[in-house]
Amino acid sequence: MDRERTKGDARAVEDPIAAIFDLAESVDRQTPKIRKMLRYVRWFVSVWLLLDFFLILLSAAAFGGSPGLALLLFVPIVILLLAVRSVSGSTGRLVLLIFVLIFGGLQVLTTGGLVFLGAVLVALFILGFSILELMRDLRSFFDYFALRHRVIQRVRQADPVVYVPDGKDAVQRILSYLGATSSDVRGIMATPGAVATPALLTGKSGLTYSFDAYVRRDPSTLWRFTNLGAAGFAVFVKGFERAPTLADLQALKTAIEDVAGATKIPPARILVLWRSKADESVTPDVYEFLTKESARVKIRGSTFVCSLELAIERDDGTYDFIPVVVEPVMSGTGTPTAA
Repeated sequence: MDRERTKGDARAVEDPIAAIFDLAESVDRQTPKIRKMLRYVRWFVSVWLLLDFFLILLSAAAFGGSPGLALLLFVPIVILLLAVRSVSGSTGRLVLLIFVLIFGGLQVLTTGGLVFLGAVLVALFILGFSILELMRDLRSFFDYFALRHRVIQRVRQADPVVYVPDGKDAVQRILSYLGATSSDVRGIMATPGAVATPALLTGKSGLTYSFDAYVRRDPSTLWRFTNLGAAGFAVFVKGFERAPTLADLQALKTAIEDVAGATKIPPARILVLWRSKADESVTPDVYEFLTKESARVKIRGSTFVCSLELAIERDDGTYDFIPVVVEPVMSGTGTPTAA
């Protein structure tokens, strides 16, 4: 633990904004320890679940129960426990948990004469499985926190003024900017056939969509078969002659989700180009959509999330981005972060 922090009075605050950043940095320093602790807990619970599994079967065999039926009852119990994770509503979860308890009660009856021992073992199995799922959620939270903290730090340290690079048009200029700020994009843009300007892409629905630029890195062979390795990534660029409306962004989000569902390549950057005049800006509903909504794509069991990023070319030769998306959104292998 950060002992110097815990010795102070947690109620004493001088500068709230600075205190928030200090607190975030303090938590970030503890993230490796917390991640290691979670790993140990997951291993411990996993070993216990395996041991509990055999203890239930052995108790059923040793005390005149039905080990075969006890084994079969593990199937609906595990399936229902996994289904609880995917159900969002509290009512649905309650119904599934009731069925888990029903099958758990039946499994207790298969353990033979020592019903009390069977009840304890079955209850501990259900509890251990639930704890394992909670540990998975907690690990995902800390991974997200660590990534988010690095992104915020980089944005704070970056130059607030972003100049538009040279190029014959807005699309070439934004691609030059991406190549200058992202080693992943710069590397893949040097690969023949990886960049299409413009691009016509067909989605999973069969509809064809038009983009001003499309950059992609194919997933590795290992990812295609095992979900390990690099998932690849795609960069979408769509330009507008006028300020994009809410309907434009919603349609673009739908198109990208449809295309990514067909290509099985997750989006890493979605750039919406617009060259403004004077003090033109977007409407409040567009701003809210850009800052709160994201394209979500589920590929091979993993959900990938990518924000739509409005790149506004100003008359003074600078970019304004809403929101600001920086390099740590992709890992060193060019794999977008799964949610």
